Amino acid sequence: MPQLIAILVLLALGLLAVTIVIYVVGFLLWLLLALVVRIFAWVLVIWLGSSLLGLVGGVLRGVVLPPFVLAGREEEEPRIASPEAVVAGEVLGKAPRGQARHSGWDHAWPVYIPYQSKRDANAVLAAARRIGFDAFLSAFDRWFIAVLFLPVITGYTLGVWVSVLCWYLIMQVLGGTVHLFQKLGVLVYRWSGQVAQKRRKAELHCVKCYRVTPMPSYRCANPHCSTIHHDVRPGPLGVTRRRCGCGTRIPVTVSKAARHLTALCPFCLENAPDGSGTRRVLAVPVIGAVGAGKTQFLATGVVELGSRVESLSGSLAPISTGAEGFVRTAANAVSTGRRVAKTAWDDRPEGVPLLLSLRGREVEVHLMDAAGENFVSWERSQSLSYIDTADTLLFVLDPLALPAVRERLRLADEGDSVPLAQGDQEDAYASVADRLRAAGVRLDGKRLAVVLTKLDVLRRLPDTGGLDPEDSGSVREWLRANGVQGFVRRIDQDFRMVDYFAVDSLGAQDGADPSHPVRVFDWALRSTDPRLAVLSPRESVPAAEGKGA
Repeated sequence: MPQLIAILVLLALGLLAVTIVIYVVGFLLWLLLALVVRIFAWVLVIWLGSSLLGLVGGVLRGVVLPPFVLAGREEEEPRIASPEAVVAGEVLGKAPRGQARHSGWDHAWPVYIPYQSKRDANAVLAAARRIGFDAFLSAFDRWFIAVLFLPVITGYTLGVWVSVLCWYLIMQVLGGTVHLFQKLGVLVYRWSGQVAQKRRKAELHCVKCYRVTPMPSYRCANPHCSTIHHDVRPGPLGVTRRRCGCGTRIPVTVSKAARHLTALCPFCLENAPDGSGTRRVLAVPVIGAVGAGKTQFLATGVVELGSRVESLSGSLAPISTGAEGFVRTAANAVSTGRRVAKTAWDDRPEGVPLLLSLRGREVEVHLMDAAGENFVSWERSQSLSYIDTADTLLFVLDPLALPAVRERLRLADEGDSVPLAQGDQEDAYASVADRLRAAGVRLDGKRLAVVLTKLDVLRRLPDTGGLDPEDSGSVREWLRANGVQGFVRRIDQDFRMVDYFAVDSLGAQDGADPSHPVRVFDWALRSTDPRLAVLSPRESVPAAEGKGA
């Protein structure tokens, strides 16, 4: 019995000891767990705090990152959308549309949005990637640094990206809005400019290469810059103004550029008269055989035209060096009663541009006087491409050189009084008419004036009655009666709008004289715009009368 009790006591003591051990161990484990949890809680708090500090620091870093990048204070520098890059096709594409596609993009700075702004945004994103990558790379060099500073680095990187992405999103929204308004502005600005040009029928007609275009080229306003701007319309190089590669600001649109810049022909790059491309052009090509009297007719007509315009409070001024010389020579010849010298043969003669201002209207009158040698054959007249685009043509015919009249001239002993046209005058006409028809140019859309010259001599010959300079039909019938019925019939078949004139380029001093060449000029101006007429309706020849006579 006592043994049993001892055994029970020992068992109780053993259980108690085990219980105490278990309790102590559990208590220690609980203490350890509590300590671990406490440490973890502190670590978590520290990590959260450091992450928050890192986030704030990253946000602040992201805020200053774009201006630092744009100011060149970061490793990443934006690629500049320079004029050289524009010309190379790296900014706006390989080639512009329209006429400028032949010359490429101008050497000028593009608008900031979207071309440079995209490059700036890409540089900022590249800087943000570098900052995050460098931070993680430096943290993982040592494991304990990674453990201690990973939250800070993570928060910092996250803050940088949050800030940068917010900036990027705002820039995209604002930039997209600005770009949309730019597009609308360009469309409206271009449309209004094109409508204004079409309403005025404004074009540039080059008097040297004879090409026609609504868009002149312009030389940079900086005298030390050799840049030529071929397309000054609103667009990616400027909406209201353009900045040349040299830094000079120039206006856009033809109407504004013409006030400040030197205009050039975009094809031959020769200087054009000031204001070219902003006003209508009336090209007046003169066709005729050698010695038909073309230059004398033009000289007399231009001098009287200037006087008539001036009497109407308008002006007629030469706008090129060649035109100044022509007007000066014509005035001297008219004042002295001398004949002007025959036009020297030139394969590509330069035109005579005159600026006519009358009744609030402006028009460039281009007199295109080619020597008669140019009308010997198709091949000779081929280079006179200005005829192809002209709406009005003047065919100067020497009536004294007609076979039926030449004999009367000999019998009247007037053969030495005036030089006669050489060659076949019908061939001179055909060298142009047949070439145009073969090239597909519609002759029935052009106006033709058949101008008989040397009326002063013709009137001294017998049997020249029935020729009334005031009556287009009378001149036409006189031609038919003097052996050129077939020629007149052909002219009437080629052209739907034909008028016939008879002029005295030497004897007629008064513009009111029905035989004065100024009547032909008035006809050409009146046909273009009735408000440009310089003669009263009583003094002018009725339009298109000859064809129906």
